[in-house]
Amino acid sequence: MTKNQVRLKAFNFLGNIDSKIRTKFSNINGKTGQYNVPDELFQKRTPRKNRVLISWKTVEKNNLSIEQLESFSGGVAVEFVNEDFFNQENQTNPVFMELKNRIGSNNTIASIITIRSESGSSSSAIQRESFNKFLNNTEIIYNNEKIILSNNNYQNYFITQTESGGIGNEKWNGFLFISIKGGQQDIIESHIENQTIFNPACEFATETVCLDIDLVMIYFALMSVDTSSLSANKTKEYNIILSNIEPHLQNSIYNNVSFSGNLLDYCKNHPSLKMFRGKLYDPIQVKEINIEDFAIDDIKNPKKIDFTHDKAVFYENYYWDTSQNCILSPANPTNIFWSKHLSNMMQQDFSLDGYFRHEEEIVERRRQLLNR
Repeated sequence: MTKNQVRLKAFNFLGNIDSKIRTKFSNINGKTGQYNVPDELFQKRTPRKNRVLISWKTVEKNNLSIEQLESFSGGVAVEFVNEDFFNQENQTNPVFMELKNRIGSNNTIASIITIRSESGSSSSAIQRESFNKFLNNTEIIYNNEKIILSNNNYQNYFITQTESGGIGNEKWNGFLFISIKGGQQDIIESHIENQTIFNPACEFATETVCLDIDLVMIYFALMSVDTSSLSANKTKEYNIILSNIEPHLQNSIYNNVSFSGNLLDYCKNHPSLKMFRGKLYDPIQVKEINIEDFAIDDIKNPKKIDFTHDKAVFYENYYWDTSQNCILSPANPTNIFWSKHLSNMMQQDFSLDGYFRHEEEIVERRRQLLNR
């Protein structure tokens, strides 16, 4: 069986236990969170492979090249926020200068200008200063032509969706998004209605990587099934799925600065499967996860099962994988596991190993203080 055939058979097997489980697994790659994408530009939970938005600061921090950005196969827009466009240090960066020439491009890589809050501060001073600077006859290359941005014409360049569909930069026009709020001055907004243009880059995965994400999460979930409670036919089906998924995981090789090896080893060596061989455990609370738990859909229920990242999305780490020949966002098959909702909240921005160390330090401090 192909990877996709195994995936579909596993979805069907797990979905027959409870239809809510089928929905949960369908949503693994079928919907994304919003993260840092403005409300007005968010695609509203569409597949990971779709068009994404990434900030210039994130591109710079991860030292991403133009060639690497090209592997955002659904299209990517790099966001120059507030002062990014004018920052003198950026003007000597060759990647920045190339992106500066791609403002509003229809190609795989485009760039846009946004004036909005970055830090969550209630002050709008930085945004207003940037807004005024842009409107002071700023020269911009747009559609291979030089334009002069001013108070008289900036409204003509607001980002606008021109076609339906979540893939490809040719489906939107413009390059400017403005959302200035806070302080005692007037609110300035470019968009009122949602344009459903971008997903967050931190949720991106290529189609191949999406398939591997599904197989990894399926493999973990299969370990939560109590096979002793299955009928003979269901046990046979379970064993066939397991025997087909393991070779695919073993043959899926990843090689980047965060992980090097095959996905079967990743799964078998993950704390959630090492705690008790043949069972799935929540590694934070050290509690067994049963397949029925995946049917809990109450978002406030601490026992609800969450799609969890080993290294938090918060850090926005991106890796170039030489085996897959593509960029990996935090949503990749070597950075994910299942945990209970309460555990996800407990982990916060720690990596899994970092959380373990943090927890051990707390226990040790408590022991020393109480036993002194």
